[in-house]
Amino acid sequence: MTPTYDASARRGKPLFWNGTLVRSRFFDALSLILPAGEAFLIDTLETWRTRCPAPIDTRLHSEVERFVREERAHRQAHVRYNDALIGGLPGAQAVAERANRVTAELERLDLPMKIALVAAFEHLTAVLSEEVVSHGTLLIDGQSHAAKLWRWHAREELGHRDVAIDVAAHAGLNRWTLRLALLLATGYLLVDELRYTFALCRCDIRSGALSWRAASIDAARFAFGSLPSLVRMVRGWWRYFRAPLTSAR
Repeated sequence: MTPTYDASARRGKPLFWNGTLVRSRFFDALSLILPAGEAFLIDTLETWRTRCPAPIDTRLHSEVERFVREERAHRQAHVRYNDALIGGLPGAQAVAERANRVTAELERLDLPMKIALVAAFEHLTAVLSEEVVSHGTLLIDGQSHAAKLWRWHAREELGHRDVAIDVAAHAGLNRWTLRLALLLATGYLLVDELRYTFALCRCDIRSGALSWRAASIDAARFAFGSLPSLVRMVRGWWRYFRAPLTSAR
């Protein structure tokens, strides 16, 4: 059964489900990005599967089917998560709409670059998922519905982490295209994640839930405490950048 987000907070009050406001809003901001992003992943691989001129072996075909099925489940779960988030913090609606508009711009790219971006986004997701599953630095809560959803999502991402790069290899994408896509995807996610986290925290501050001073201290503590996670994730990022042409199989 798919975990769900618990919208137990009253309207206008923050749901500090992950210990502190900034730590919680970091994951909430990521959730606002995910539905449109996952729709992009699904549409890209389904388009590739339809247009692929070369025969697709049974194993890869089966794994793409599983990938699409699991990403659809993730998308549905995060749509519900975001509905609950917006119900408790109405200002988050504007953030979600901006996230959808930005992701829609990727649809203008040609199919090879879309496939390269899918592989890059999936690698970045796997790097974060590995951190969530193996360490308690970013996701410190273990009991809330939101934390259970994130751990479920992370485990499934790790389970199909190689599918997109296998598709990229089958499509004949070269090393430089994949490297460029990783740089683009990293910049896209980093900028938007920071911007949307800040926007959600600003909504909380405007609602009177927290002062600017308290939020700034919270943010500084979160940033400093997350340095070990950042180091581990940079190492994971660099492994893909050095050898992205084959999966880890």
